[in-house]
Amino acid sequence: MSALAEGGALRAWAIALALFVFSLPLFSPDLFWHLSAGRWIWAHAAVPRVDSFSFTLQGSPWIDFEWLAQLLFYGAYSAAGLRGLWVLKVVLLVCAFVPVDGLLRDKGADKTARACGLALWCCAILAQADLRVDLISAALFAVIARRLESGRASFLFGFSLFGLWANVHAAFPVGLALYGAYFLGARFQRGLKRKDLGAEACGALLGGLLNPAGIHIYSVIALHCIDPVGRFIGEWGPVNWRMGFHLPRIAALCVGAALAWTARRESPAMSLCAAVLGAATAISSRFGLYFAVAAVGCLSAVSVRPKASWAAAGLVIASILVGTATRGMEWGAVFSDVYVARRAVDFIVSQREVFAPLRLFNTYEWGGYLGWRLWPDGKVYGDGRYLFHHQLPELQQALSGPKPFQDFIARNRLDAILIRAYPERLPTTRLYPDGSRREMMRPWYLSYLPRERWALVWWDDKAMVFVDRTKAPSPWLYAREYRLWRPGDFEALSDALARGEIDSVSLEAEKQRQRAESGR
Repeated sequence: MSALAEGGALRAWAIALALFVFSLPLFSPDLFWHLSAGRWIWAHAAVPRVDSFSFTLQGSPWIDFEWLAQLLFYGAYSAAGLRGLWVLKVVLLVCAFVPVDGLLRDKGADKTARACGLALWCCAILAQADLRVDLISAALFAVIARRLESGRASFLFGFSLFGLWANVHAAFPVGLALYGAYFLGARFQRGLKRKDLGAEACGALLGGLLNPAGIHIYSVIALHCIDPVGRFIGEWGPVNWRMGFHLPRIAALCVGAALAWTARRESPAMSLCAAVLGAATAISSRFGLYFAVAAVGCLSAVSVRPKASWAAAGLVIASILVGTATRGMEWGAVFSDVYVARRAVDFIVSQREVFAPLRLFNTYEWGGYLGWRLWPDGKVYGDGRYLFHHQLPELQQALSGPKPFQDFIARNRLDAILIRAYPERLPTTRLYPDGSRREMMRPWYLSYLPRERWALVWWDDKAMVFVDRTKAPSPWLYAREYRLWRPGDFEALSDALARGEIDSVSLEAEKQRQRAESGR
């Protein structure tokens, strides 16, 4: 087979891998609070200044630094629903890669090198190959990197691009840092002029102020830099080989480190970017989108092109890693509910006349979807916005025992609970009328949410919904409560059945209702 044919085959293979990555369903729970914000912006023709989606921080100041992207998301949803959002995701992923591939073409890379670049990029971005505002930032970052690597720079371009970027996402300082790297590298790299770089960087700094918050947007950026939320949210934390989606990224980090070292003479600026962004990605996985650009940029700067045999081996490894990481994904669906309690929220929405007036607690990552579905009647405890990061350590402490959890409920004046169906069980002792005892393991919620006050009204393998008995209509509770068929309590149930303490007809009725409601 000729080298040209080999390169074409490898390029086709890499494109097939990219199409596989692009075709992943939507799965980010943050998408829905973005949609709620976009809906609010469209309805009010203004950028929100305070929180209006929660009952915990109602009226608190909120710098919405992603308002333009949210309007774009809501427009796509209004036009074609979730399918429209899925198409938008694919378009943004393509827009994020085209400038990266352009880096390779600008340097005269052949089809083999471009295939390697695409495979490397796919591995680096897989964990974020979803509809995220970050994708727009990744595309803009790639555009700047390509221009600077080719020696182009102008004040007007910097001003215009960063005027847009500062209204889309607060990651624009990553782009500003890119100018710093190229300013340092200008004395070692041909084609770069510090004067032109300085002019575009000044334009970028000024353009970054063209947002509703002005200079105050930097306070939010600073808050994100010192926020310890990575201890609670995987995508904010370091890359982790135990997380399947991170394995391709870890491989990309290793390859990128080698490329950064190899390209240090040809493109010291891009090599520096790859090194810094690789270290940043290792600390916080969210930087992976920008590292992907720098890693492929280093590949474009390397004068030695990869051999077809090595490229084929790399594509095999990349395909295996991506296939393993996406194993179990819901293919054929435009949206996967893996990170939201969709069925539980369906139930709450179907009973909105009961739940809308209540102070309903929700697990952090479920708040965006719950708020999107409950609108306009109800508000959430919190959602994925930075405003609610403080809730994560508080909730972790609350879940440490029954007393802390009950104090947490009292402090927040909660009327209903939407919470994960945690598998934990606690040892209990049952006393029988004859004075005998039996040790058994029973579910955590029996002690955290005592039945005297809390009624379990919905559950499946993912979530449970409890309601304060004093806050819901008695006829509704009588029809909805699960008194016998409850998650994780089957040992006690079997014991009660054996002793004839349970009405089997009532038990069977609860079983059938729960299976119908949970779709089992």
